[in-house]
Amino acid sequence: MWMQAQKDFRIQPDSFLYNGDMIWHRTQLEQNREPGENSEAPPSHTRRQVLAYCASSLASLAFVQTNTETRLLDITRHTLTVKHLDRPMRIVQLTDIHRSQFVPELFVQHVVAAANQLNPDLVFLTGDFVTRTSGYAESCMRPLAALRAKIGKFAVLGNHDYWCDGGNGGPVIHDWLEQTEIDVLTNRSVKLSNGLRLVGVDDLMAGVPNYTLAFEDVKSNEPVVVMSHNPGTFYILCRQQCLTIAGHTHGGQLYVPGVSNLLVGNRFLRGWYRFNEQPGSLYISRGLGTIHVPMRLCAMPELAVFDLTPA
Repeated sequence: MWMQAQKDFRIQPDSFLYNGDMIWHRTQLEQNREPGENSEAPPSHTRRQVLAYCASSLASLAFVQTNTETRLLDITRHTLTVKHLDRPMRIVQLTDIHRSQFVPELFVQHVVAAANQLNPDLVFLTGDFVTRTSGYAESCMRPLAALRAKIGKFAVLGNHDYWCDGGNGGPVIHDWLEQTEIDVLTNRSVKLSNGLRLVGVDDLMAGVPNYTLAFEDVKSNEPVVVMSHNPGTFYILCRQQCLTIAGHTHGGQLYVPGVSNLLVGNRFLRGWYRFNEQPGSLYISRGLGTIHVPMRLCAMPELAVFDLTPA
């Protein structure tokens, strides 16, 4: 059902603004000189030298902060050929906004403007709109209300949406999304006018995913795209002839090859995945916001674009 265009169907390389090593030098004084050997006392630091050192340290700190990629946006493009699709369509995915004191409303406005410029037919929002409190929901939804999509805007909730407000945030975030005219798909599906079946599966960590209920109305030979916040659902969804689009991992956020997968605790981190002899495919976006630390490294914020064309 799904055939991938190889020139686009690959993990896009991350853009690195800083590709060097920070090396700290420490001046070491010679010690254990032979008796009588000439030696000079180490020079005392002048006020000007101290100020220069402080300025250099501040500049280095600013350089590192600027290059942790929190304010940049990477648009990745993926082309797929789909059987039984009536006409071409474009999907734009936004995920893991994490509106908080570290992710300002202005950044969300910037993301929405970039998404609108891509002229999508569908916008998928795959969870984690806030982090610890639904108090940021209004300022998250305000810019999201400006999203434009020809067919519709759809969402699933993420673990932090459920966990916020001491574990009571799920209904609040759900209501804010519906008020913003974003349709929330929790273990249910809708069939679109072009023949595509869109399925939403609840979050694996904080929600109650029900695959049977989610696929209840899916007919054979229907092209299917699944929205799921947590990519761990792919252990089940890989058996379905569908494309699963997820987030949750932030692509590692502070990405260290060979280490980040262990820290995330999941074999799925970012980009494309398939299991041998299984029909399903998975794409994990690096997402947009941050948690725990207000920075990203080698994991630039991402808008993923999927262009689906009929077979």
